[in-house]
Amino acid sequence: MKIGIFMTKCPNCKKELTNPKKSWTFGLFEVQGYLCDNCGTDFREYFKAGKHSFTLKRAKRAGGRYVKIHFRV
Repeated sequence: MKIGIFMTKCPNCKKELTNPKKSWTFGLFEVQGYLCDNCGTDFREYFKAGKHSFTLKRAKRAGGRYVKIHFRV
């Protein structure tokens, strides 16, 4: 299932972004990867059945690993 255009906000600076830099499927999730133009934050939005499940943001001090930062239901 493909997701339409979704207005998302950067978790750091709250700038609205519309175009993901990359989209892919991960198990049951449709994933959209974003890179904020304003502050450079790299984050991913995860969708399940067309609804937003959670957001992952790259942690700078954790060796570049992704950590779960935000839930939206």
